[in-house]
Parts: sequence; structure tokens; C-alpha cells
Amino acid sequence: MALFGAFSAGKSSFANALLGESVLPVSPHPTTAAVNRILAPAEGKSHGTAAVRMKSRDMWWDDLKYSFSVLGLQEPNPGNWRSVAEELNPAGIHPAGLPHYGFLKAAAAGFDVMESKLGTTETVELAEYRGYVADETKSCFVDGIELYYSCPMTEQGIVLVDTPGADSLHARHTGVTFNYIKNADAIVYVTYYNHAFSKADRQFLSQLGRVKDSFALDKMFFIVNAADLAQSEEELDEVVKHVRTNLTSSGVGSPHIFPVSSLAALDSKLYGDEAKLKESGFPVFEGALSRFAVEELPRLSERAGYDELASVRDRIRAWADMAAQDETTRERKIVEMEEVHQQALSRLAALTEINMSRDIAQESSELLFHVRQRLDYAMNRFFQESFNPSVLREDAGHLKSAFAACGRDLMRTLSLELDQELWATTLRLEMAGRKLTEEAALKAAADINGMGEGLSLAIRRDKDWSPPELEETELHIQGDWLSFWPTFKNPKHFFEGSGSSKLREAAEPKVKEAVASVVSIREEQLTDHYVRMSERSLQHHGSVLEEQLKESMAAILGSLQDGQSPLMWSKLADELDVMIQAAR
Repeated sequence: MALFGAFSAGKSSFANALLGESVLPVSPHPTTAAVNRILAPAEGKSHGTAAVRMKSRDMWWDDLKYSFSVLGLQEPNPGNWRSVAEELNPAGIHPAGLPHYGFLKAAAAGFDVMESKLGTTETVELAEYRGYVADETKSCFVDGIELYYSCPMTEQGIVLVDTPGADSLHARHTGVTFNYIKNADAIVYVTYYNHAFSKADRQFLSQLGRVKDSFALDKMFFIVNAADLAQSEEELDEVVKHVRTNLTSSGVGSPHIFPVSSLAALDSKLYGDEAKLKESGFPVFEGALSRFAVEELPRLSERAGYDELASVRDRIRAWADMAAQDETTRERKIVEMEEVHQQALSRLAALTEINMSRDIAQESSELLFHVRQRLDYAMNRFFQESFNPSVLREDAGHLKSAFAACGRDLMRTLSLELDQELWATTLRLEMAGRKLTEEAALKAAADINGMGEGLSLAIRRDKDWSPPELEETELHIQGDWLSFWPTFKNPKHFFEGSGSSKLREAAEPKVKEAVASVVSIREEQLTDHYVRMSERSLQHHGSVLEEQLKESMAAILGSLQDGQSPLMWSKLADELDVMIQAAR
């Protein structure tokens, strides 16, 4: 179960309420928070211990370089980066750059203690674990943590993954976030009562909106935390309505929203106050989550299992009918089935040789054309969010450097948006590729089943569709943002006059050119990857069907040659039928 939410949304208190104990600390500086996995003790791990995995030296240095670039600083070098970081002050830094300012300050302060730990994993007790989460001078060196904790939730086999906030430094690692969105059995997004949705929130929620309909089940749950702050039911209803409106505008249709008080829920669980627990709203959420985990998720697997059993039952009935025929008929059918076997093998060979590169390339081209269109449509909003009056004002000072910082923020925003679009595109391409290969395999199976009596081949879903390896996008325009400085005479002229529109008119073609260049490269990468995946998938389906064919032919020829008792096959088919009916 993956837990998402912005800083100050109360994710830690919500996780503690789920666990039933005050386990996770509330970090005052969450900008570099690492992925936290909370799971039951296993493989010799003791309750209350944590495996803290530090960043590798290369990974940490990449983060350092990225933060330097966000703040418009020259690339760091090992000899002077600490002195540069220590001399930084927040004046003139774009608001989007402040987390990077905090990261550099913490990295400089903790470097002496933490440098030797880079690239290592150490096991610590609970108190030390909390330090690695809450102390920024330590947490900025951490890549991930696995906390082994025994409680009713984890003992059920549930793994709680507490992810970095949408507004953290880690938000740029869109591939990691997307992996949790795609592969988690359940997604929980936590927002705070009366919390204003930030740009980072909206970008993350848009990503959920892009992929929500791609999942077989609606696995998303949205939490309004601190609901006990509402003065009345009417006020709470208005807050829930506000959250629903924001989710809907982000593309998340029909969201499941649960207002709760995490602090009240934790307190009531600690002291066994059932009435207070009910008032917290937590049981309603936990009930919905339990129904999802216990009923809806298993139902998907059960349905596939029933279909497989029904196919086997039908196959066995056909074998019973064959075994009941006279010897002359059986001898003739043996010859026929041996010919069918060769024809079927030829049909499977043809399946694995199908070339789907044209279809995949066309799908990729169409999807990425729409990605570029959506970015074009959103360009005006991105410009307004990056070049805004709260940053470019007369009393702020350093207007020229602030102007350049606004440009860099625009490119970072677009880079993140493009990467999120690209990861959503991978899901759509996977679905398209799966559909193509499954349809081809179904056609092959149907052709073979029609070749001879007793054949009932069925495809099995190919699980091995790995995602592509995509580099994080860092968009840059040709030249420097200060080349557009002449469009900015003063804040009043820029925002109330023509300055802002002149900037867009001059800069937008260069921005779109940068986007188009990256999209062109990614289109080729995605097409190549999913062509390979489709080829591998056809091989998978061919192997599965060939194995089924081999088993079926052995059973059919065995029953025909040996005159095996039709009663035995009929009895087995009846037993399977009873099993299927009882399970349903």
C-alpha cells in the first residue's frame, strides 16, 4: 500500500494511525525524505529494527549537482561545494528552489559524519531510525529505509510504503514514483483539512488522473486528514466538496474520499476508546480498505482460476467422448490428430514470427503527439505559475537573478510534467502491446482448437512486461533566460502591461523546440522498447500454447490408443465441475 501526500498533510500521523502505534516521527524538514517501507519482521530481522540504505556516492553527488543547477550556481566541485552551500542565503531564491537551499545547507552540515556511510546499509534500532527520518542532516544522505515492525496490519502481510512528498526533492525521480503508482495494490493520498493544493500536488494528482482508468480495479483512496477541525457537518461537507473538485479537475473521476482524524484515531487505538475511534472516521476508511483487500483484489485471481478450471473441464469431457468411440474410429482419429499436431506447430511458429513494429510505432507516435499537444495547451498556465508577482516584486531585490530563476523553474516544471506524461504513456503502450499480442495469441489458439476434437488451448497473461529505462528529463533552451530580460521593465509593466505576453512570444518557440527535441528521442526509445517487449510476449504465448498442445496431444492420443475408460474422464470432469460450482 503506497502512501502519498504533500508536506504538512499529516502523512506520518496517518501512517501511525494505520499501524496503531506512534512509530513514524513527524519530520520538520521533509524535503529529502526517503522511501520508507514498513513491513513485518522476516528472515532474521527483529521487531523494531530498520535497514537504512544510504545513497551511493554517485547518487548523492548527482543530487548535489542538481540542487546547484536549480539555484543557478556553477557546477560544484569536491573542493568548494561546502563553502558555497554554507554561504548561501535565501534572499532572491525562487520559492521552488527553497527545498534545494535547505538540502544544500543540511548536506554541508552533516557531511563530516555521513560521508563515510555513503554506499552502505546499516541496521539500527527504532530510536536511531527516527533520527534518520527526522534529522535533515542525516536524511539527505539516505536512499531508502525498511522498518521491520510487528503490528496487526503488517502481520496480515500488508507492506506500507511511505513515499516522499510531491513537493520533495525526490519528486523529480518520476520513474520511482510511477513504479509505486503502477505496482501498488492500493494507493492512499493524504491531504490536510483546508489544505490549498500546491503546484506539486496538482502535478502529482494529474499523474493519478492519467493512469486511473488503466487499472483493472479502482485502487485509489483519498484522505482528508484532521477532519475534526470542522466546526460543523456542513463545513466538513464543503471541504470534501473542495477536495473532490480538485481531484476531478486533475482527471481523477469518482474519487473515494474519506475524512478522518489521524491523531484521534491513534489516540483511541492506544487507549482502547471505541467511541472516539468511531468519531475519528477511521473505521469507515479501514472498512473500505479491508473490503478492497479481502474481496475485490482476490476476486480478480479467482476469476482467472475459474476460467482455467472450466477450460480443463471442457477438455476432459472431449477426451471422454473420444475414449467412448469404437476402435476403428479411434485408429482413424489417431492418424488425423498426428497430422493436426504438425499443423498446430506450424501455426505456433507463425505466431512467434509476427512483426508488430509498425503497429507499435504508430501507437507511440499518436500518443506522443497528444503529449505535446497537452503540454502546449498548458504552457500559458506554466508561464504564469513560474513568472508570478509574488516572486518578481519591487521590494524583493535581485530582480534580474529572480527573473532567471523563474525561467529555470518553468523548465523544471515542464521537465517534470513531460516525464510524468512519458511514464503514463509507457502504461498505455504496454496496454496496446499486450492487446496486440493477446489478440494474436487468441487467434492462434482458436485456429488450433478448430483443427481437432479435444483441443482447448487458452492463453495465459504475460506478466513480464518490464518498463523502459528513461533518463530524467532536464529541458534547457538555447541561450540563457537573461536574454529575455529586456521584456521586463518593472513588475507593473510586466504583469499589467505587455511584458509578460512579449516574454511568452519570444520564449515559447524555444521552449517548444526543447520539448519537441526530447519527445522525438523518447519516441524512438519507447517504440524500440515496446517492439522488443511485444516480440518477447509473442514468444511467451507461443511457448505456453505449445506446452498445452503437447499435454493435450499426449492425453488425446493416450485415450485413443489405450482405449482408456471414458468413465474415468467423465468422473474427473464432473469432479472439476463440482469444485468450480462450490467455489463460486
